Amino acid sequence: MTEHQLLLRLQQLDKQSAVLEEQRQRNGLSAYEGRESRLREELQAKSARCEQLERELAHGQAELAGLEQEIVSLQRELTRASGYDIALVQNRLTPALARKGTLEEELLQVMLELEELPAQLPPLREGLAEVQAELEEARPEEQERLEDLNLRLQMYAQERLMVVEQLPPTLVVGYQKTGRIDEIRQGRCRCRLEIPDHYQRQIRLGHGWVCASCGSVLVQTLTP
Repeated sequence: MTEHQLLLRLQQLDKQSAVLEEQRQRNGLSAYEGRESRLREELQAKSARCEQLERELAHGQAELAGLEQEIVSLQRELTRASGYDIALVQNRLTPALARKGTLEEELLQVMLELEELPAQLPPLREGLAEVQAELEEARPEEQERLEDLNLRLQMYAQERLMVVEQLPPTLVVGYQKTGRIDEIRQGRCRCRLEIPDHYQRQIRLGHGWVCASCGSVLVQTLTP
């Protein structure tokens, strides 16, 4: 192969390797993993919310029971009070009654949410188990895809090494610096630099030449 052909093959190998590398970086399991992550997070959030609501309900019921006892005690005390003591007892009874009303309202909301939320957990668990099964089923195929890509990349890398070994170091260095291979047009480089006649003859014979101005590697044509 001429330097011209070797340079074009080198560029082709690099382009093909870049495409394969991009494919390798893609996660073929990302759709399954995304669904699994969303379901897991939703299940964990709702399970945690259920536990929180149960704690709030237990704490609220205990507080309500204590308030009710306090209210009963104050109401009895109120019936026995007289004069200034009536106002003192009433000042304690009024906020206790207000707190009882607020607490009952809060507990009602907690119980309503607790009636609905636990029923949402089993479907989430089933959905999560289903996605996990699909994910495990897809793993072998994804592994096979990656192994195939790795094998092809290794083949390209080996061929690239052989191509590079057949090229003059100046051309390899020039190509690695810019990654550009261009064809000579009307005796000029793409940067408009005029190529000396001696190098033009060399290029026509199938050799490559590194432009001293822009660093492009010049060949006769980009057609192999």
